[in-house]
Amino acid sequence: MVDALPTSAATLPEPARYYVAGFWRRAAAAAVDLLLLCPVFALLGTLVSLVFDRPLPRLREIGPDLLVSALVEGSLVGEALLLLCSSLLLLYFFVFHALRGQTPGKRLLGLAVIDIYGERPGLARTLLRTAGYVVSAALFSLGFFWIGFDREKRALHDWLAGTYVVLAR
Repeated sequence: MVDALPTSAATLPEPARYYVAGFWRRAAAAAVDLLLLCPVFALLGTLVSLVFDRPLPRLREIGPDLLVSALVEGSLVGEALLLLCSSLLLLYFFVFHALRGQTPGKRLLGLAVIDIYGERPGLARTLLRTAGYVVSAALFSLGFFWIGFDREKRALHDWLAGTYVVLAR
């Protein structure tokens, strides 16, 4: 007969504690990431304009309204640019979350993405989280604003993928 080892609270390891990141800190991290991508988007816009033999806009014309007007007019340039920039944005988030569990913006602000076990999410979970960004944005960005009202500070894409954004250690 084997005696069972006594288990007490003193022998069990202390569980890891994480603090979830709130809306404003996550928004600031996203703003940093978008600022990093702006020059790349501008370069893509220039290349797309040159490929489609369209004149480059003047500096004072550059802004979000330029893309909106190109899409409303049904411009092939606007649609191509939107597709390229959206693909690049999703690839950016997928690669950084898959490799490091954080984008440069999240790293700068001390945030990390983890799964329910406290680990960096795997490839499948990261892909599902990245696809969840599309759903979050498609619902008039309500999936992102959900963070501010959710008890666990999780966005729609976090709920879909089973992830959390926490303060990094």
